[in-house]
Amino acid sequence: MQQTKISKSMFYVGSFLAAAVMAITTGCASGGYKLTREYAGFVNQQHIIIRILLYLITGVIFAVTMLVDLVYNNTMDFWEGRVSQGTFEFNKDGKTFVANHEILPGNLKRSTIDVKNKENQLLQKVVIQQLASGEIEVLVDGTTRARVRDILSLPIASMFNSEGRLIEEKVLLFDVPMKTIAAK
Repeated sequence: MQQTKISKSMFYVGSFLAAAVMAITTGCASGGYKLTREYAGFVNQQHIIIRILLYLITGVIFAVTMLVDLVYNNTMDFWEGRVSQGTFEFNKDGKTFVANHEILPGNLKRSTIDVKNKENQLLQKVVIQQLASGEIEVLVDGTTRARVRDILSLPIASMFNSEGRLIEEKVLLFDVPMKTIAAK
């Protein structure tokens, strides 16, 4: 009888840990933690004293919203292939990175990343977009730098130099160069 209770307990603990590992490895890869961000936005709009109290008192609510986002929302985004739409801002090494993810008509996805300096001047703009032809294109400051075609069969990546000239094509999964054209 005692052995059965221990076995059941170990089964439940093991199942929970396996589900947590799966959620962490697949769910957080693409999600935007929308529910958690909305709650944090509400808390951060409060007066400083109320905000501190809310953070202390509602720590459990943050844990629950993160768990729901991690296990359900982010995992669904990942497996359904949805990009978490929205604009996200990150600061690192004195630069601001503004990433805008959007879904265009025809269910085409595009991410635009603006890199700005401390004075909010644009240093670089990177666009990663899905084309109607099924190709994925990377543009840096308006110049095509890479394009991947035949994604569902044998992906081929075309690499371009800063002037937009083709310099190399590679079959991606095998890293076998198809042809290399010297940059002029």
